[in-house]
Amino acid sequence: MAVFIAICDDNPADRKQAERLLSREKDRRLSDGDVIYYDTYGSEAAMLPYFSKYDLFLIDISHSTRDGRMVATDLHNRQARGIMVLCQSELDYRSKYGDTDYVIYKEKPLYQRDFPPLIDLAKKNRMSQIPKVELRGESDTVYADPDDILYARATKYYTVIALRGDRSFHLFGNINRLRSMLSVYKQFLVIDAKTIVNMTHITSHSGFSFKMSDGAIIRYSFLNKARLRSQYRRFVTS
Repeated sequence: MAVFIAICDDNPADRKQAERLLSREKDRRLSDGDVIYYDTYGSEAAMLPYFSKYDLFLIDISHSTRDGRMVATDLHNRQARGIMVLCQSELDYRSKYGDTDYVIYKEKPLYQRDFPPLIDLAKKNRMSQIPKVELRGESDTVYADPDDILYARATKYYTVIALRGDRSFHLFGNINRLRSMLSVYKQFLVIDAKTIVNMTHITSHSGFSFKMSDGAIIRYSFLNKARLRSQYRRFVTS
């Protein structure tokens, strides 16, 4: 199993130490089939665009107006799914903020023995969650929960994906790759060669169209009506 780890620490020496220890743990686990990927960041701003892919966060920010606990809280509010570990050094986060159910406290310096249980916990957490869908654009990548995807429509050069919260994403390439990725999730319905909808976001249907939760109307051919209505009926009654 692959495990993705973010080291977010504004102390360069501590970042290097964490990298060395993770490199050893990575080598140790290869024979068991585990692959550990880790990235290091010196600030919250550098990590934030990529936070959704990580299974484990090792955080200590103590030389900024926003400390490590604030970073962890913001990640929690953004629905980060990774285990968050606050590594205490100059700041005693536990004394300052108290205990909370979404943060684990560890004292610095970290030792080799600290990593196996944390990585095992991250693996267990990853296995219990529905995998995210990797959406690659021309210059960026987002990792979306399946239920965050409302529908997708192919254009000449890219696929437009409507996301929950009035957001959208331009997927690089044609819609066939997305259709393949979404085929493992039972809630997605292929309307035609250019359109896919998430049936959990259909609010009503009439004539030859579905109305989506963002108000969009997805129309289809009368030739597909029987198939689409049958699949949608089976989904909502299952």
